[in-house]
Amino acid sequence: MKHYHIVLSITLFLVVLLPTEHGQAGFFDQVIQQAVQQHNQGGNQRGTTQPDQSHNSGGNNLINNLGGMLGVSQKNIDLANRGIKTLQAMQPIGEEAEKTLGESISLEAFKRYGGIYDNPSLTRYVTLIGKTIVEVSDRPDLDYHFVVLNSDQQNAFAAPGGYIFVTIGLIKNLRNEAELATILAHEVAHVDRKHMLNTLQRSSLLSNVSELSLTVMNKDPKLLNGAIDQITNLLFTHGIDKDLEHEADFYGVKYAYQAGYSPRAIQDYLKRLQRTHGKASSIFFTTHPPLKDRIKRVNKQINKLPDADRLAILKKRFRRNTRYL
Repeated sequence: MKHYHIVLSITLFLVVLLPTEHGQAGFFDQVIQQAVQQHNQGGNQRGTTQPDQSHNSGGNNLINNLGGMLGVSQKNIDLANRGIKTLQAMQPIGEEAEKTLGESISLEAFKRYGGIYDNPSLTRYVTLIGKTIVEVSDRPDLDYHFVVLNSDQQNAFAAPGGYIFVTIGLIKNLRNEAELATILAHEVAHVDRKHMLNTLQRSSLLSNVSELSLTVMNKDPKLLNGAIDQITNLLFTHGIDKDLEHEADFYGVKYAYQAGYSPRAIQDYLKRLQRTHGKASSIFFTTHPPLKDRIKRVNKQINKLPDADRLAILKKRFRRNTRYL
């Protein structure tokens, strides 16, 4: 039962520290204003120093010199040089660039899903649950934001940089706090594992870019727009690689369990969603792996957790905080 005490203590701690005015309009108004200012001013106010790439040419010269000494053919030297360029293109996307992409995607989410659902107390409740999950995640120091969107569709998704969205339509179809927590945990896992960024990094858009930073994006607005378009397409139309969705399920179960929530909750929700296939409107059916496969994998993982069925469900607290929906 130690996990149950963890979730209660963390939640109570957050209740004390999180001001009530951090509701619907607070931090996301700031995000919107910042993104609009960047767009209007060309993004120049947040530039960073361009990383020194002078060592790259030195690396290529070293390969050429060693090749000549060892009698390696020019063809193989060229292949090695292309390998160096490939490695350079795989440099991690910086956190500032990640946040900028997330802010831009947030604006697109607002447009597509009816804006923010006007209920500050509900947003505060969702944020408390989300922050509890973040505390046991792999990137607890990232500044996460949680928001409820005004759409009847059942959907939840994550933008890079820690922007987590859940629709009011999905919340209305949940039965307890643990279901909401496990869904948020799945989205937190997407951010933690940098699924969107890694998918973007492997795309042809960044094939000739050694590092996607704010400086690079400020110098090349087309690159920023292309990155936003690709992430938007992944989030709202095609979805990411199915293996990455399964990985988010795995870590989502892990985080929910470590926070003290019963991971069975995600299994219950997925089974219920499966029964509505063809009846309910949800992007989960087109952007995620088949529900049958997800349920099977999640069940196998949960069965290895000896106390999974004894952890928190919290039906009454969920009903109390969603009673006016």
